[in-house]
Amino acid sequence: MRKYQYKSINVVNNTFRKIFNTRSQETVDVCLEMFRCLQAERTIAIRKRKLLNKFSVIHNALCRVFVAIAKTELESCCTDV
Repeated sequence: MRKYQYKSINVVNNTFRKIFNTRSQETVDVCLEMFRCLQAERTIAIRKRKLLNKFSVIHNALCRVFVAIAKTELESCCTDV
């Protein structure tokens, strides 16, 4: 996903800004940590990693064609999660 797409789906930040009536990203980050909410980018990366891990071990013949691509994608995008 592109950076602007992450920003548009990151409703949690906007919700916390409205609830706590603040514009400070630092305040929002502290609240996110206190309530154990993950940023949209992090949630997407975790789910993508889980999907690619499951996909890479599937025994379906059609899926096996794309296993190399899935493993490459997994190595390149999800190393920090």
